[in-house]
Amino acid sequence: MSTKHTSFIPMSPDARPQQRLYEVVTLPELPKRLDPKVELDQPLLKNYPKASPRKLTYLFSAEWAWSPMHNRIDNYYLNPRRTGWLLWNNWVEDGGYPWTWHWQLMAYGNRCYSDEKTVATHLILEMWKFDAKYHDVEEFHWLNNTGLLDVEEVQAIAREVW
Repeated sequence: MSTKHTSFIPMSPDARPQQRLYEVVTLPELPKRLDPKVELDQPLLKNYPKASPRKLTYLFSAEWAWSPMHNRIDNYYLNPRRTGWLLWNNWVEDGGYPWTWHWQLMAYGNRCYSDEKTVATHLILEMWKFDAKYHDVEEFHWLNNTGLLDVEEVQAIAREVW
């Protein structure tokens, strides 16, 4: 598990993962007890984190770029806890200088017997389905950085949503 903060915004196309054709992979099965939920839809009322997350695994960064002045960059992290799993977004408030980084709880799931990739995949999947349905968010335009989930795995999640 990485505790180092690795969110960054690439300032050139060379700093992003190659945007090319990748192998088509399938999603792993949903773990039996995970039961993923989206924080905006069903708030985590019990055991809500009192501070920024500490024990984190960086997943990937996706960017939506609708115009030069209208974009969204999400940096996703998985946070294991004694009671379950939390999916966090680390995003920058770029409305003025200096930029401020924020942590936002996006989704959560129960403790289950599964690996981090599978848990992360299903939390992202649930959150993106919610975003597409209720916020009319379309597929991301590119990936800025990869971590635990590689390009093929993120594209497999996107195919299930969009």
